[in-house]
Amino acid sequence: MRKTLVLSLALMALLGFVAPPDVFAQAAAPTPKATITGFIDNVGTWTQNMSTSDLNVNRNRDNQVYGRTRGRFDIVGEVGQAKAVFGFEIDSYWGQTGFIDSNNGPGCVSQSSGAVTCGAVGTGSESSFDLNTDTQGNFQIKWLYTEFPLPLVPIPVIVRLGAQPFATAASYKLATYANGDFPGINLYATFSPTMKAQFTYVAVDENLLGKGAFGPFLNSTQTGGTLFNKCINTAGAVVAATGCTAQSRGDNWAIIGSPEITVMKGLDIKPMYSYFTATGLTSSAARQGRGGVSINQGGPFAPMNSNSISGGAGVGGADGAGTGVHENRHTLGIDARWRSGPWSVDPSFYYQTGTQQKWLQNGIAGATTNPYGAVGAKAQADISAWLIDIRTSYQLGPLLLSGMVMATSGDQAKSNPYKKIGYFTPLDTDTGYMADWGLNIMALGVDYYQIIGTANNNPGVSIGWDKYGRITTGLKASYAWTPSLTVGAGITPNWTYAKVDTDAYIVTGGGLQPSFFCRKTLQTCTPQGESQFLGTEFNVALTYRFAPGLVFDWAAGYMMADSAMSHRYVNADYNTQAPVRRDIGVNPIAITTARVRFSF
Repeated sequence: MRKTLVLSLALMALLGFVAPPDVFAQAAAPTPKATITGFIDNVGTWTQNMSTSDLNVNRNRDNQVYGRTRGRFDIVGEVGQAKAVFGFEIDSYWGQTGFIDSNNGPGCVSQSSGAVTCGAVGTGSESSFDLNTDTQGNFQIKWLYTEFPLPLVPIPVIVRLGAQPFATAASYKLATYANGDFPGINLYATFSPTMKAQFTYVAVDENLLGKGAFGPFLNSTQTGGTLFNKCINTAGAVVAATGCTAQSRGDNWAIIGSPEITVMKGLDIKPMYSYFTATGLTSSAARQGRGGVSINQGGPFAPMNSNSISGGAGVGGADGAGTGVHENRHTLGIDARWRSGPWSVDPSFYYQTGTQQKWLQNGIAGATTNPYGAVGAKAQADISAWLIDIRTSYQLGPLLLSGMVMATSGDQAKSNPYKKIGYFTPLDTDTGYMADWGLNIMALGVDYYQIIGTANNNPGVSIGWDKYGRITTGLKASYAWTPSLTVGAGITPNWTYAKVDTDAYIVTGGGLQPSFFCRKTLQTCTPQGESQFLGTEFNVALTYRFAPGLVFDWAAGYMMADSAMSHRYVNADYNTQAPVRRDIGVNPIAITTARVRFSF
C-alpha cells in the first residue's frame, strides 16, 4: 500500500509538470527572491530535581545552573507562488560539558593519541561552546522542503514535499497528536472559504533493500536460521560469531487526513483520521517504552536469538530486526475552536484502536519465566485508548483568565501489556504537549529543554504518565500592565488515570516495570497500584518586549511532588535488591529560567 500511495502522489505531481507550455506562459516570469528569518535565544536556568541523567528524576536531589544559546534560521527562496525552505538550528551550552565539545560521532571515540574521548552534552543540545567556541558537529537540519500550487486541478491545492513541519496537519491545538517535523508529503486543498482539507503522508522508517542488504547475511545453504545473530559475508563465511544483528526497521509510515470546516462565524472544527503501521522497531516518538516493555533492540519488538548485550532475553529464531512483529494503530478525533467576544473554547477528543504484536521474553522481575505468558510466544495486544483536552479563556480588558482540563486513559498496574494497551500514543509530539499552557515542569516552558520524566517517557512526549494515563486541571491568569509588559501565574494539579505501582523500577527504554515482589514482604505478589496523585505545579511568569525584535522572558515553577511519582531508586526488583532508604518518598521540584530572544 505504501509504495502505491507514493507512486500515486508522485504521478499527481507529475501531471502538473507535463502541462502545455502556454499554460505557464500567460504571465511574465516572476523575479526570484530570498529571505532569511529566525531567532537567537540566550537562556540562563537553575533547576532542582529535574535532571533525567540518572533515571531517578525527582529523588536524586540534583541541581543544575547553566547558560546556553540556540539559533534557529530559515532561508526561504521564492519564485512566484513556489518556494523552497531550508531550516537549520544550532544548540550549545556555555562552557565545555564533556571531554570534547560535541556529541558528533558514535558516542565515545578513540583519538590518534590513543585516548578515548566522550562528547557529553546537556539535555536537548548537541554541543557546548568551549573556550574559543570552535565547536564541531553541532549543525541540525530541521526543514528542507519545496512548496508549490498543484496545476491542472479544479481546486487550489498546495503541495509540500520534503522535511517539513506538521503545523496543522492533524489539529489546531499544539501536540495533541502530531507536532514537530517529518519527512514526506502534505497536500492542502481549499474547496471554499469555509471548507478545506489536508492529506499528509509521513515516512517514519525506510527499509531500503531489506534486512539482508545490511547484514547479517544468511547463507542460503544454512537452514533453521541458526546464523541470524552472526556476521556472515556474501560468501557465507562467518566474520564474527556474536554481536551482529540485522539493521532493519521495516517500512514504517503513517497517513493523516483532516478536513477543516467553518460551521459558523467563530466556530471551526477539524475532524481527523490517522493510520500508523510499523514492523519491529520504530521511532521512540511514535512508540514509547511503557510499563517495562522496552522499545530497544533486543527487547520484545526486536528480540535476539540469544541474550542481547543490553540484557534483553532471547527468543528462538529471532533476528534482532523485529521481522514479523507488526503494529497497526488507528486514531480518530476532532479538534475545534470557538471564539465569541471575550470568550474562547478549544476542545479536542481522540480515540485510538488497533493491535500491537511483540514477543514474550524471560528476565522480567529477574526470573527465567515471564509472568505475562509463555516465553517465546508472539502475543498480540488490543489497543483501546482515548484523550480529552478542553481549554477555555475569558478576556477582560488587560486581564486574561484561562482554565483547562485534560484526561487520557491508562492501564492498571496489574494489566498485561501483551494483551491490552489502554494508554493513548501520539504519532509525534516533539516533547511539545501542553508547552503552550504555561507550565515549566510537567511541560516545556521558557527553557524548552527541561521537563520532568525520563527519556521519551515524559508527559510532553507520552502525554500520559507511563502506562497509567493522566488527569490534569489548571487555572491561570495574566495581566498586561502595558503593551510591552505582561505578568502571569498559574496552578496545575496532576493525577494519573490508574493507580501507580510505587514499587516499580525503571527499565532502559521501557519506562516503569511493575514489581512482582512486594517491598514489605519481599515475597512474590501481583503488582498493585498505590497512588494517583502526581503533585501540584505552581508557576509565575513575566514577558517584557523591551525593543523591536527583542523579548525578555522569565518564569519560575515549583512542584509539590506526591507519591504517584515514586518508584524504586535502584533499577532492579526487590528479589535481587533489598529496599533502600530512597525507595520511600519524593522531593519537591523547582526551576527558574531567564531568556532573551531576538527575532528577525
